[in-house]
Amino acid sequence: MDDEFGPVVASYTWDEAFEDGAFIKIPPAAAMAAGIEMPLAITPGARKEFVEGGDGDEGDRLRTVLSAVARAVKRRPDDEVCFVVPADELPSGKKSTGADELLAITQPADSGGLIMTLMLLDEM
Repeated sequence: MDDEFGPVVASYTWDEAFEDGAFIKIPPAAAMAAGIEMPLAITPGARKEFVEGGDGDEGDRLRTVLSAVARAVKRRPDDEVCFVVPADELPSGKKSTGADELLAITQPADSGGLIMTLMLLDEM
């Protein structure tokens, strides 16, 4: 693939990023349940801060995060959206992991279409 900058000397596909663990796929059913109709990925750092809790409620935390993403994107449908996951929306009786701001970036996927990636602000 050549363009105005010359030949491509290296590339890194989404599939390679998933295989390497740089990104983690979010199950399509979870995204669809939140009203998000594109593939979703999350960085390990964002997953640790927002989804893992050590209390066995990762599914509930993921639903909370995806609901917050869907609301933020609906309010501001840009390629990059920074939003807060409110601690009071975490499952009843569960404590916040301490994180509150997350960045959602929509970009082209390898096979066409779009993919949304959720990451911490310092992972940009």
